Amino acid sequence: MTLKAVQIRFMNCVTFVFNVVKLLLEDSQKKVTDRFDFLDGYRGFCALTVTLHHTVPVYGDPGDFKWFIKAGYFIGVLGFFVLSSFLLTFRMIKDFNKSKNFNEILEIIFKYFIRRLFRIYIPFFIFVTLIKIGPNCVKGIYTRFNSWFGLITLESPGFNHLWTIPIEIKYYFIIPLICLVFHYSKKFWFLLLAPSVGLTYFLFASYLRINQNDLEIAISNKLWPRFSVFYSGSVVALLYFKYEEWTSEWKNVFKHKIMRLILCMVSYLMTWYGITHFSPYYKADINLIKDANHPGIKFSILLFFMLIGAPNDFTRVFGQNFLLKKIGKFSFGVYLWHPMAITLILRNYRFERRISALACVLMLTQLSAVLFYFLVENPMMKLGNILIQKVEIQTIISKFDRFKYKLIQNEVSNSLESNI
Repeated sequence: MTLKAVQIRFMNCVTFVFNVVKLLLEDSQKKVTDRFDFLDGYRGFCALTVTLHHTVPVYGDPGDFKWFIKAGYFIGVLGFFVLSSFLLTFRMIKDFNKSKNFNEILEIIFKYFIRRLFRIYIPFFIFVTLIKIGPNCVKGIYTRFNSWFGLITLESPGFNHLWTIPIEIKYYFIIPLICLVFHYSKKFWFLLLAPSVGLTYFLFASYLRINQNDLEIAISNKLWPRFSVFYSGSVVALLYFKYEEWTSEWKNVFKHKIMRLILCMVSYLMTWYGITHFSPYYKADINLIKDANHPGIKFSILLFFMLIGAPNDFTRVFGQNFLLKKIGKFSFGVYLWHPMAITLILRNYRFERRISALACVLMLTQLSAVLFYFLVENPMMKLGNILIQKVEIQTIISKFDRFKYKLIQNEVSNSLESNI
């Protein structure tokens, strides 16, 4: 082999490696325009709350961080449920509104499930596989995981932080049904929405109230005990969709400086109320069963005020906070990997100051989340986008073929008529 041939092969190998690295590092979501920039910070706040909720008890006496004990559930997890259901429902109902027939609606639903498969389930599948084959030292503060097959089939995950994933995935299948009913209800949408909200919260406050077994995360992966929390997020999406359809005169009322100031103040007051009522540090008699659904309602109202009042000082707390936005961008990885960071940091090192330990946990968690995003989540989203593009191309081809068939039919019929 000549020197020139060796140089060509070497350059080809370098180019290939460079293209692979570029593909991994290129963010598949960078071209996606999101008008709700502040919700990344909101998501980051929820992820931060969950992380500190699991970190503080491991370190010993919580001290000034007592507020985060149990707040990870009432604020972090329930906040995630509300936000996730809002974003997915809002996007689908907007896509439905652009559709021209039922076939296009079916295509929207099909692409929705493709996105959820590649965005959530496949990264979750890879994560579960890694923790099952990995050493015990990286399994996190929870080592009692269910079997690998039990985890990937979304059965009860065991006593660990993965209990929310099966519940959220189950709600993904209900969102298209909610959007279909809302879309075809037309001008009678409120006559269906209002009774459904009342019936939901009546049932969950009386006959369907959750019990202690439903809160045993090691054995329970039921959706219905948390359905009202998810549904409240979907209701916000439907109401905000109708709010956007209002005439500009009505919208200008809510966009006025005085109204934004009022909404900002109300948002701060609701946040203060949530902190003082959803944390055992402030409310010793908080009941996981009795108070399980109320946070979802209050978070949904707060989210709606944030949406119609943005931008204001309250939304800027989340939207312009660099740390919260970065945690929010990689929040799925933060949620998956933070127990492993807690194990590696707090069980192997002893810090004189608690804040130093928390900072190290957060840095390792964020590093793991970033690596997981670019090595797993981002490539999977790109594969999902490629598959969606192929579906769209096939749809365009089929539409073109039907159009061409109609033209041929018209030409044949015209020629027959002329011969007659």
